[in-house]
Amino acid sequence: MSHLEDYQLKFKNMKRNIVAVGMLLAFSAALWSCSSSDDKTPGQDQTLEQNLTSETQSLVTAVEEISTSEGYKLITLSESTKEGAEDESDDRFSFTRTITLEDIKGVYNYILPTSEAEGSSTKMWGTEFAFEKAEESEFFVINLPQEKAEKPWMLYQEMEGESEMDNDFNVTASQYNSSTVMNIEGFEFDYLLDADINIEEEAAGSIFVDWTMSMSAGMSWDYESEFGFPNGYSVGHEFEFGEEIEFAYNLKKDEEVLFMEEVSYTPGNGEENAEYEYTLTIGNIKIVRNSNSEGYEVYRDGELEEGAVITVLNDDTKEGEGDGEGEEDESDNAFCRGGFDIKITFADESEVILSELIGEETLEQLDEIFSSMHDMYFVNKLVDRVAKEAYEINMSEEAGE
Repeated sequence: MSHLEDYQLKFKNMKRNIVAVGMLLAFSAALWSCSSSDDKTPGQDQTLEQNLTSETQSLVTAVEEISTSEGYKLITLSESTKEGAEDESDDRFSFTRTITLEDIKGVYNYILPTSEAEGSSTKMWGTEFAFEKAEESEFFVINLPQEKAEKPWMLYQEMEGESEMDNDFNVTASQYNSSTVMNIEGFEFDYLLDADINIEEEAAGSIFVDWTMSMSAGMSWDYESEFGFPNGYSVGHEFEFGEEIEFAYNLKKDEEVLFMEEVSYTPGNGEENAEYEYTLTIGNIKIVRNSNSEGYEVYRDGELEEGAVITVLNDDTKEGEGDGEGEEDESDNAFCRGGFDIKITFADESEVILSELIGEETLEQLDEIFSSMHDMYFVNKLVDRVAKEAYEINMSEEAGE
Protein backbone atom coordinates (compact mmCIF):
# COMPACT_ATOMS: atom_id res chain seq x y z
CA MET A 1 0.00 0.00 0.00
CA SER A 2 1.38 3.45 -0.93
CA HIS A 3 1.79 6.27 1.61
CA LEU A 4 -1.08 8.18 -0.06
CA GLU A 5 -3.42 5.19 0.17
CA ASP A 6 -2.40 4.69 3.80
CA TYR A 7 -3.20 8.33 4.64
CA GLN A 8 -6.54 8.11 2.84
CA LEU A 9 -7.37 4.99 4.87
CA LYS A 10 -6.53 6.83 8.09
CA PHE A 11 -8.85 9.70 7.03
CA LYS A 12 -11.61 7.22 6.26
CA ASN A 13 -11.21 5.46 9.62
CA MET A 14 -11.35 8.78 11.46
CA LYS A 15 -14.51 9.69 9.54
CA ARG A 16 -16.10 6.36 10.48
CA ASN A 17 -15.39 7.11 14.14
CA ILE A 18 -17.10 10.48 13.79
CA VAL A 19 -20.04 8.84 12.01
CA ALA A 20 -20.34 6.30 14.84
CA VAL A 21 -20.53 9.13 17.32
CA GLY A 22 -23.12 10.85 15.15
CA MET A 23 -25.27 7.73 15.17
CA LEU A 24 -24.99 7.54 18.95
CA LEU A 25 -25.96 11.19 19.32
CA ALA A 26 -28.97 10.68 17.07
CA PHE A 27 -29.98 7.60 19.05
CA SER A 28 -29.56 9.53 22.29
CA ALA A 29 -31.76 12.33 20.95
CA ALA A 30 -34.48 9.81 20.20
CA LEU A 31 -34.32 8.36 23.70
CA TRP A 32 -34.05 11.71 25.46
CA SER A 33 -36.39 13.72 23.27
CA CYS A 34 -38.66 15.05 26.02
CA SER A 35 -38.07 16.67 29.38
CA SER A 36 -40.32 18.46 31.85
CA SER A 37 -38.78 21.28 33.54
CA ASP A 38 -44.05 26.60 36.39
CA ASP A 39 -42.83 29.29 34.05
CA LYS A 40 -40.54 31.40 36.24
CA THR A 41 -39.28 34.70 34.99
CA PRO A 42 -37.34 36.15 37.93
CA GLY A 43 -36.70 39.85 37.47
CA GLN A 44 -38.33 39.87 34.02
CA ASP A 45 -41.73 40.97 32.75
CA GLN A 46 -41.61 38.72 29.69
CA THR A 47 -42.82 35.16 29.57
CA LEU A 48 -40.36 32.55 28.35
CA GLU A 49 -42.06 32.50 24.96
CA GLN A 50 -41.89 36.30 24.65
CA ASN A 51 -38.25 36.25 25.72
CA LEU A 52 -37.36 33.55 23.20
CA THR A 53 -39.13 35.45 20.43
CA SER A 54 -37.16 38.58 21.29
CA GLU A 55 -33.83 36.74 21.34
CA THR A 56 -34.47 35.01 18.03
CA GLN A 57 -35.32 38.36 16.44
CA SER A 58 -31.93 39.66 17.58
CA LEU A 59 -30.37 36.63 15.89
CA VAL A 60 -32.32 37.23 12.67
CA THR A 61 -31.22 40.88 12.62
CA ALA A 62 -27.61 39.86 13.13
CA VAL A 63 -27.68 37.36 10.27
CA GLU A 64 -29.35 39.93 7.98
CA GLU A 65 -26.60 42.48 8.68
CA ILE A 66 -23.85 39.91 8.28
CA SER A 67 -25.24 38.57 5.00
CA THR A 68 -25.04 42.00 3.33
CA SER A 69 -21.39 42.53 4.27
CA GLU A 70 -18.23 42.12 2.22
CA GLY A 71 -16.94 39.69 4.82
CA TYR A 72 -19.88 37.37 4.22
CA LYS A 73 -18.97 37.15 0.53
CA LEU A 74 -15.47 36.05 1.47
CA ILE A 75 -16.18 33.44 4.12
CA THR A 76 -18.91 31.76 2.08
CA LEU A 77 -16.70 31.21 -0.95
CA SER A 78 -16.51 27.49 -1.68
CA GLU A 79 -15.98 24.92 -4.41
CA SER A 80 -19.67 25.28 -5.25
CA THR A 81 -19.33 29.02 -5.93
CA LYS A 82 -16.54 28.62 -8.51
CA GLU A 83 -17.28 29.66 -12.06
CA GLY A 84 -15.85 27.75 -15.00
CA ALA A 85 -12.65 26.62 -13.33
CA GLU A 86 -11.37 23.10 -12.91
CA ASP A 87 -10.98 21.57 -9.47
CA GLU A 88 -7.56 22.18 -7.97
CA SER A 89 -5.62 19.64 -5.95
CA ASP A 90 -4.89 20.30 -2.29
CA ASP A 91 -1.22 19.60 -1.66
CA ARG A 92 -1.10 20.72 1.98
CA PHE A 93 -0.80 17.14 3.21
CA SER A 94 1.32 15.74 0.38
CA PHE A 95 4.89 16.53 1.39
CA THR A 96 6.99 18.04 4.17
CA ARG A 97 7.05 21.82 4.08
CA THR A 98 7.09 24.66 6.59
CA ILE A 99 6.31 28.31 5.84
CA THR A 100 6.47 30.79 8.71
CA LEU A 101 5.82 34.52 8.93
CA GLU A 102 9.56 35.07 8.98
CA ASP A 103 9.81 33.36 5.57
CA ILE A 104 7.18 35.50 3.85
CA LYS A 105 7.01 38.85 5.64
CA GLY A 106 6.90 41.79 3.27
CA VAL A 107 4.43 43.63 1.03
CA TYR A 108 3.36 41.75 -2.10
CA ASN A 109 1.46 43.51 -4.87
CA TYR A 110 -0.46 41.81 -7.64
CA ILE A 111 1.22 42.54 -10.99
CA LEU A 112 -1.39 44.36 -13.07
CA PRO A 113 -1.01 44.26 -16.88
CA THR A 114 -0.35 47.58 -18.61
CA SER A 115 -2.85 46.80 -21.40
CA GLU A 116 -5.43 44.22 -22.39
CA ALA A 117 -3.02 42.77 -24.94
CA GLU A 118 -0.17 42.10 -22.54
CA GLY A 119 0.25 39.03 -20.41
CA SER A 120 -0.72 35.43 -20.92
CA SER A 121 -3.81 33.52 -19.88
CA THR A 122 -1.87 31.97 -17.01
CA LYS A 123 0.74 33.91 -15.12
CA MET A 124 2.73 31.58 -12.92
CA TRP A 125 4.86 29.75 -15.47
CA GLY A 126 8.41 28.92 -14.46
CA THR A 127 9.83 31.94 -12.67
CA GLU A 128 6.99 34.26 -13.67
CA PHE A 129 4.88 35.22 -10.68
CA ALA A 130 1.51 36.88 -10.23
CA PHE A 131 2.89 38.99 -7.36
CA GLU A 132 5.99 41.05 -6.78
CA LYS A 133 7.60 42.03 -3.51
CA ALA A 134 7.17 45.80 -3.23
CA GLU A 135 8.76 46.51 0.15
CA GLU A 136 9.81 45.08 3.48
CA SER A 137 7.39 44.71 6.39
CA GLU A 138 7.14 42.93 9.73
CA PHE A 139 3.86 41.46 8.48
CA PHE A 140 2.74 39.40 5.51
CA VAL A 141 0.85 41.90 3.35
CA ILE A 142 -1.06 41.08 0.15
CA ASN A 143 -2.48 43.73 -2.18
CA LEU A 144 -4.61 42.65 -5.13
CA PRO A 145 -7.80 43.63 -6.99
CA GLN A 146 -11.05 42.95 -5.17
CA GLU A 147 -12.29 41.19 -8.30
CA LYS A 148 -9.46 38.67 -7.94
CA ALA A 149 -9.92 38.21 -4.20
CA GLU A 150 -13.60 37.40 -4.62
CA LYS A 151 -12.76 34.85 -7.33
CA PRO A 152 -9.54 33.24 -6.09
CA TRP A 153 -9.83 30.47 -8.68
CA MET A 154 -8.99 33.22 -11.21
CA LEU A 155 -5.91 34.35 -9.31
CA TYR A 156 -3.47 33.04 -11.92
CA GLN A 157 -5.65 33.62 -14.94
CA GLU A 158 -6.32 36.92 -16.68
CA MET A 159 -9.76 38.43 -16.25
CA GLU A 160 -11.55 40.71 -18.65
CA GLY A 161 -10.74 44.34 -17.89
CA GLU A 162 -7.84 43.43 -15.64
CA SER A 163 -5.75 46.38 -16.82
CA GLU A 164 -8.41 48.70 -15.38
CA MET A 165 -8.33 47.09 -11.94
CA ASP A 166 -6.69 48.46 -8.81
CA ASN A 167 -4.94 46.67 -5.97
CA ASP A 168 -7.69 47.78 -3.59
CA PHE A 169 -8.00 44.57 -1.57
CA ASN A 170 -5.57 44.17 1.32
CA VAL A 171 -4.76 41.26 3.63
CA THR A 172 -2.33 41.95 6.49
CA ALA A 173 -1.30 38.90 8.50
CA SER A 174 0.38 39.41 11.87
CA GLN A 175 0.70 35.65 12.41
CA TYR A 176 1.26 32.90 9.87
CA ASN A 177 2.50 29.34 10.04
CA SER A 178 1.83 26.39 7.77
CA SER A 179 3.76 23.24 8.57
CA THR A 180 3.38 19.68 7.28
CA VAL A 181 5.78 16.99 8.47
CA MET A 182 5.48 13.61 6.75
CA ASN A 183 6.53 10.42 8.54
CA ILE A 184 6.26 6.70 8.00
CA GLU A 185 2.93 6.54 9.84
CA GLY A 186 1.29 9.57 8.26
CA PHE A 187 1.82 13.26 8.87
CA GLU A 188 1.57 16.12 11.37
CA PHE A 189 -0.04 19.40 10.33
CA ASP A 190 0.14 22.74 12.16
CA TYR A 191 -1.49 25.92 10.87
CA LEU A 192 -1.99 29.45 12.24
CA LEU A 193 -3.34 32.60 10.61
CA ASP A 194 -4.31 35.93 12.18
CA ALA A 195 -5.06 38.63 9.61
CA ASP A 196 -7.01 41.82 8.95
CA ILE A 197 -8.81 42.51 5.67
CA ASN A 198 -9.40 45.95 4.13
CA ILE A 199 -11.23 46.83 0.92
CA GLU A 200 -10.66 50.28 -0.58
CA GLU A 201 -8.96 51.24 2.71
CA GLU A 202 -12.09 50.35 4.72
CA ALA A 203 -12.07 47.53 7.28
CA ALA A 204 -13.86 44.43 5.97
CA GLY A 205 -13.08 42.06 8.82
CA SER A 206 -10.50 39.98 10.63
CA ILE A 207 -9.81 36.29 10.26
CA PHE A 208 -8.27 33.78 12.67
CA VAL A 209 -7.54 30.10 12.09
CA ASP A 210 -5.69 27.75 14.46
CA TRP A 211 -5.50 24.13 13.29
CA THR A 212 -3.40 21.17 14.41
CA MET A 213 -3.87 17.67 13.05
CA SER A 214 -2.06 14.40 13.59
CA MET A 215 -2.58 11.54 11.16
CA SER A 216 0.13 9.35 12.64
CA ALA A 217 -0.17 6.64 15.31
CA GLY A 218 -2.68 8.58 17.38
CA MET A 219 -5.19 10.46 15.25
CA SER A 220 -6.23 13.87 16.54
CA TRP A 221 -7.77 17.04 15.15
CA ASP A 222 -8.06 20.44 16.84
CA TYR A 223 -9.55 23.25 14.76
CA GLU A 224 -10.71 26.77 15.60
CA SER A 225 -11.72 29.58 13.26
CA GLU A 226 -13.29 32.99 13.73
CA PHE A 227 -14.25 35.85 11.44
CA GLY A 228 -14.87 39.28 12.98
CA PHE A 229 -16.93 41.90 11.15
CA PRO A 230 -16.34 45.68 11.49
CA ASN A 231 -19.77 46.20 13.10
CA GLY A 232 -18.86 44.00 16.08
CA TYR A 233 -20.41 40.73 14.96
CA SER A 234 -18.30 37.59 14.81
CA VAL A 235 -18.86 33.98 13.76
CA GLY A 236 -16.81 31.03 14.88
CA HIS A 237 -16.41 27.29 14.65
CA GLU A 238 -14.48 24.77 16.76
CA PHE A 239 -13.92 21.07 16.20
CA GLU A 240 -11.86 18.64 18.26
CA PHE A 241 -11.32 14.94 17.66
CA GLY A 242 -9.17 12.77 19.91
CA GLU A 243 -9.86 11.34 23.35
CA GLU A 244 -12.93 13.56 23.26
CA ILE A 245 -15.05 14.72 20.34
CA GLU A 246 -16.34 18.28 20.50
CA PHE A 247 -17.76 20.77 18.05
CA ALA A 248 -19.28 24.22 18.46
CA TYR A 249 -20.72 27.02 16.35
CA ASN A 250 -21.21 30.56 17.60
CA LEU A 251 -22.41 34.00 16.54
CA LYS A 252 -21.64 36.93 18.83
CA LYS A 253 -22.12 40.69 19.02
CA ASP A 254 -18.96 41.96 20.68
CA GLU A 255 -18.71 39.52 23.63
CA GLU A 256 -22.46 38.81 23.84
CA VAL A 257 -23.53 35.38 22.61
CA LEU A 258 -26.49 35.63 20.23
CA PHE A 259 -26.28 32.00 19.17
CA MET A 260 -24.15 29.05 20.20
CA GLU A 261 -24.49 25.32 19.70
CA GLU A 262 -22.09 22.93 21.41
CA VAL A 263 -21.72 19.15 21.53
CA SER A 264 -19.15 17.18 23.50
CA TYR A 265 -18.78 13.42 23.66
CA THR A 266 -16.35 11.23 25.60
CA PRO A 267 -16.38 7.55 24.57
CA GLY A 268 -16.82 4.99 27.32
CA ASN A 269 -14.42 2.22 28.20
CA GLY A 270 -14.52 -0.86 30.39
CA GLU A 271 -14.48 1.20 33.57
CA GLU A 272 -16.38 4.39 32.71
CA ASN A 273 -19.56 5.07 30.76
CA ALA A 274 -19.66 7.39 27.78
CA GLU A 275 -20.45 11.03 28.56
CA TYR A 276 -22.41 13.39 26.35
CA GLU A 277 -23.50 17.02 26.64
CA TYR A 278 -25.50 19.22 24.30
CA THR A 279 -26.12 22.97 24.74
CA LEU A 280 -28.04 25.34 22.49
CA THR A 281 -27.83 29.01 23.48
CA ILE A 282 -30.01 31.76 22.02
CA GLY A 283 -29.33 34.99 23.88
CA ASN A 284 -30.06 34.44 27.58
CA ILE A 285 -31.84 31.12 27.00
CA LYS A 286 -30.13 27.74 27.07
CA ILE A 287 -31.43 24.31 26.15
CA VAL A 288 -29.25 21.67 27.83
CA ARG A 289 -29.03 17.90 27.84
CA ASN A 290 -26.30 15.63 29.20
CA SER A 291 -25.78 11.97 29.95
CA ASN A 292 -26.59 12.48 33.66
CA SER A 293 -29.93 14.27 33.21
CA GLU A 294 -33.29 12.64 32.57
CA GLY A 295 -34.13 14.93 29.68
CA TYR A 296 -33.63 18.33 28.13
CA GLU A 297 -33.81 21.34 30.44
CA VAL A 298 -34.41 25.01 29.67
CA TYR A 299 -32.57 27.76 31.52
CA ARG A 300 -33.12 31.51 31.41
CA ASP A 301 -30.39 33.72 32.84
CA GLY A 302 -29.05 30.61 34.55
CA GLU A 303 -32.36 29.74 36.24
CA LEU A 304 -34.22 26.52 35.44
CA GLU A 305 -37.53 27.11 33.65
CA GLU A 306 -40.02 24.69 35.23
CA GLY A 307 -42.80 23.57 32.92
CA ALA A 308 -40.97 23.92 29.60
CA VAL A 309 -40.83 20.73 27.54
CA ILE A 310 -38.37 20.12 24.70
CA THR A 311 -39.03 17.67 21.89
CA VAL A 312 -36.39 16.91 19.25
CA LEU A 313 -37.79 16.56 15.74
CA ASN A 314 -35.58 14.50 13.45
CA ASP A 315 -35.56 15.19 9.72
CA ASP A 316 -36.11 11.82 8.06
CA THR A 317 -35.55 13.36 4.62
CA LYS A 318 -31.83 13.66 5.38
CA GLU A 319 -31.32 9.91 5.57
CA GLY A 320 -28.82 8.74 3.00
CA GLU A 321 -27.50 12.26 2.35
CA GLY A 322 -24.00 13.40 3.25
CA ASP A 323 -20.90 12.53 1.31
CA GLY A 324 -22.60 10.30 -1.24
CA GLU A 325 -21.74 7.10 0.63
CA GLY A 326 -24.71 7.13 3.00
CA GLU A 327 -22.52 8.47 5.80
CA GLU A 328 -23.25 11.47 7.97
CA ASP A 329 -21.11 14.22 9.44
CA GLU A 330 -21.31 16.68 12.32
CA SER A 331 -23.95 18.73 10.50
CA ASP A 332 -26.41 15.88 11.03
CA ASN A 333 -26.14 16.46 14.77
CA ALA A 334 -26.49 20.25 14.82
CA PHE A 335 -29.68 22.30 14.73
CA CYS A 336 -27.94 25.20 12.98
CA ARG A 337 -26.81 22.86 10.19
CA GLY A 338 -30.31 21.48 9.58
CA GLY A 339 -29.68 18.16 11.30
CA PHE A 340 -32.83 18.29 13.40
CA ASP A 341 -35.50 20.68 14.70
CA ILE A 342 -36.74 21.54 18.19
CA LYS A 343 -40.29 21.94 19.49
CA ILE A 344 -40.77 23.89 22.72
CA THR A 345 -43.97 23.41 24.72
CA PHE A 346 -44.44 26.15 27.31
CA ALA A 347 -46.16 25.96 30.71
CA ASP A 348 -49.44 27.28 29.23
CA GLU A 349 -49.24 24.42 26.68
CA SER A 350 -48.58 26.76 23.76
CA GLU A 351 -45.97 25.45 21.33
CA VAL A 352 -43.37 26.80 18.97
CA ILE A 353 -41.11 25.14 16.39
CA LEU A 354 -37.70 26.77 16.66
CA SER A 355 -36.94 26.70 12.93
CA GLU A 356 -40.24 28.46 12.19
CA LEU A 357 -39.53 31.09 14.83
CA ILE A 358 -36.11 31.85 13.38
CA GLY A 359 -37.14 31.51 9.75
CA GLU A 360 -35.97 29.34 6.86
CA GLU A 361 -33.85 32.01 5.17
CA THR A 362 -31.95 32.84 8.35
CA LEU A 363 -31.25 29.17 9.06
CA GLU A 364 -30.02 28.61 5.50
CA GLN A 365 -27.63 31.54 5.87
CA LEU A 366 -26.43 30.26 9.25
CA ASP A 367 -25.77 26.86 7.70
CA GLU A 368 -23.85 28.48 4.84
CA ILE A 369 -21.77 30.56 7.26
CA PHE A 370 -20.92 27.74 9.64
CA SER A 371 -20.21 25.16 6.94
CA SER A 372 -17.78 27.63 5.34
CA MET A 373 -15.94 28.30 8.60
CA HIS A 374 -14.40 24.84 8.48
CA ASP A 375 -11.23 24.77 6.36
CA MET A 376 -12.12 28.09 4.74
CA TYR A 377 -11.85 28.25 0.96
CA PHE A 378 -10.75 31.90 0.99
CA VAL A 379 -7.83 31.09 3.27
CA ASN A 380 -6.69 28.00 1.41
CA LYS A 381 -7.13 29.25 -2.15
CA LEU A 382 -6.00 32.85 -1.72
CA VAL A 383 -3.92 33.53 1.39
CA ASP A 384 -2.07 30.22 1.39
CA ARG A 385 -1.43 30.28 -2.37
CA VAL A 386 0.09 33.74 -2.21
CA ALA A 387 2.09 32.67 0.85
CA LYS A 388 3.65 29.89 -1.23
CA GLU A 389 4.52 32.35 -3.97
CA ALA A 390 5.98 34.81 -1.44
CA TYR A 391 8.07 31.98 -0.03
CA GLU A 392 9.40 31.16 -3.50
CA ILE A 393 10.15 34.83 -4.20
CA ASN A 394 12.15 35.17 -0.99
CA MET A 395 13.99 31.89 -1.53
CA SER A 396 14.92 33.07 -5.04
CA GLU A 397 16.21 36.36 -3.64
CA GLU A 398 18.33 34.56 -1.06
CA ALA A 399 19.72 32.19 -3.67
CA GLY A 400 20.72 35.13 -5.86
CA GLU A 401 22.64 36.92 -3.12
